Amino acid sequence: MKNMSAEYNLTEAEGGLEYTDRVEGITVRLPRELERADFIYPEEPQAPDFDTLMKGAMANPIGAPLLRETAKGKRNAAVLVSDATRAVATAQVLPFIVRELNEAGISLEDIRLIVATGVHRNATEAEMKVIAGDYYGKIRIENHDPYTPEKLVTLGKTSFGNYAEVNRSAYEAELRVAVGKIEAHEFAGFSGGRKSVLPGIASEKCIVYNHRPEMILNPSAVSGVLKDNPVHLDMLETARLLGIDFCVNMVQNAQGQPLGIFAGEMEAAHLKGIEFLRLIFGMKLSHSANIYLVTPGAPLNIDLYQSIKALVALTPVVKENDTIIFYSKCTEGINSEDMMAPFKGAPSLEAVMKTVTENYRIQMDHALLLCKLYQKGAGIIACSSNIEPGAFADLRMTTAESVDQAIKTAIKRCEAGAVKPALAIIPTPQRLVLGNR
Repeated sequence: MKNMSAEYNLTEAEGGLEYTDRVEGITVRLPRELERADFIYPEEPQAPDFDTLMKGAMANPIGAPLLRETAKGKRNAAVLVSDATRAVATAQVLPFIVRELNEAGISLEDIRLIVATGVHRNATEAEMKVIAGDYYGKIRIENHDPYTPEKLVTLGKTSFGNYAEVNRSAYEAELRVAVGKIEAHEFAGFSGGRKSVLPGIASEKCIVYNHRPEMILNPSAVSGVLKDNPVHLDMLETARLLGIDFCVNMVQNAQGQPLGIFAGEMEAAHLKGIEFLRLIFGMKLSHSANIYLVTPGAPLNIDLYQSIKALVALTPVVKENDTIIFYSKCTEGINSEDMMAPFKGAPSLEAVMKTVTENYRIQMDHALLLCKLYQKGAGIIACSSNIEPGAFADLRMTTAESVDQAIKTAIKRCEAGAVKPALAIIPTPQRLVLGNR
């Protein structure tokens, strides 16, 4: 079989097929009992030369003037950048943005980088060095604070009833630039664009309202969908109220190298980037798989809360009695008691949903998304050396000591149900735009 990725591949080996994941450092020999094994991973194009790609994007902005023209006469600028969980090539992009701002008369001292953490933990000093690159120590960089009222400002109310409350420093800046990446998102449809504002630099209250159960449970609030998606539309209204003067969004490969860069007016550039993403990462699953092997990859394998995105990405395609094998390093452990709380001691999925709905907190969103997945009737076998089996049990998952063991268990489940075991290996499914079978 063809090696499709430096990180993940399925190859012919002596005695059968081997699946290798170099991110997690595992190699799995696939059992002969499998009826079939499909490797669902796009053959990514060669990453273009970054400088050529970036120069072209900045010289031909989509739906907007050159950044230097937009920045003329402005005294200062705020650049919204992603945190470490998003692995955006920010340090590569910044020199081009800074050059344009300098050309317009905005000095380094008048540029502020705001790490759009949403309600994630603050970026560490080491992470800020990576984000800012050569500009670390030359340009101010600070974490967004979604909790302190004095650091926030209310812009108005969206048509969904959400008070658009955002970072005061970004609001007070005379020019605002957003840098991010575009990929499928479990309930906002796609990342990038307006997400730099909500949830990126929004208040906790604003984010909670946007992520509340009735929004996330809307049938249109799924991966790959923008039309009639209330989560997306509320984000978009909030970003419009603030105003983003220029946006730079990337579609990246598994190594974090940009395959396409889309700069210009926030909405127009974002939609162009989505078109490009669909061409490369849009995949229809027409096979008859009943076992799925998934992993989030880096950087989402930092903890269980982020890793769950690899599971919920499968919600549109799994069916009743399918088995999902999920593995991740989860280097920092769980990192979300709010996600775990509704499951602990809950006798049923209905009880979990009731707890989430009545006591909603922001990181209960992934509890809600897990419930949507379970409602499809799929079971989960989980593997992680940094998560206690009891924690997985609380989340209604079976555990296995290794991926090999998990596959054997899944095969036995199929055989018990008189079903021929068919495996689909989908590393980083959250990066794909998966369609129904």
